[in-house]
Order: sequence, then structure tokens, then C-alpha cells
Amino acid sequence: MRKYDDSNSRREFIQKGGLTASALALGVTATGTATAQQNERALVFSYNYLPEADFTVVGRLRKSLTVDLLEVDGEMVDEISQPDEWNGHVIRYDVDGGSDAAGITTFLFLQNQTLDSGDTASTSADASMFSSELNLLNTSIDE
Repeated sequence: MRKYDDSNSRREFIQKGGLTASALALGVTATGTATAQQNERALVFSYNYLPEADFTVVGRLRKSLTVDLLEVDGEMVDEISQPDEWNGHVIRYDVDGGSDAAGITTFLFLQNQTLDSGDTASTSADASMFSSELNLLNTSIDE
């Protein structure tokens, strides 16, 4: 296990924030055929987790970007042995009466499942730490 290094963590946080902006600026893929089932396990970054919050899927991330986000400095973490089994999504929480302008935009990861652009779901009230290295929480979603 790696020692905590504030400079690396801060750098990784900034890089991942930059990847968020890049993904939104460049566009995301909006293809997908399977849908998530009720109570599907989902991963979200802890700093953008809203319990029992409704959200709308903006689109899917490219597989290469998803893999990059689920690794630390190009190396796998113990909790995710095959990051290519995960599908990344850009979601926007429906806060403040559902106004898109007021929503918080973040990433959501599903293992071997996808959501389509425009799908709506909600996060569970319960979450637990999935990966402290990636700062990811394990929760579930309901469509």
C-alpha cells in the first residue's frame, strides 16, 4: 500500500478535475445498449456523492478515459483488478428543482453495465469507502 502524499493526492485531484472538464469539453460518447438494473452497484468520487439524489446521465466516457480515472499514476489499485470492466458515465445531479444549470456534474462508474444518455436514476442513502487511493465510494443506484 502506498504512503499518503499530500502533493500527489492534490495533483491527482487536480488532474482528475481537469479530465472532467476535458471530457465535457470534448464530448462524451452517448452509445450504449444495456441498462443498469435496480440496486446496481455504483462507484462515485466521495467529494461529489449526494445521498438519495436524483441524477440524469449526460453521456458515457470513452473506455480509455474510464481506465485512466480508475488507476493511480497508470497503475491498478488493489480494489480494481480490471478497470476495463467498468463503464464511466458523466452524470448531473438534479438539484434545486431539477434545473440543469444548478446541477452538480460528476462521474459514476458501473461494472459491466451501462446507462444511456438521458437516463435518470437516484443514488442510495448508503455508501461505503471502496478505494481510499482513488477516493471512491461504493453505493447503489435505483432507476
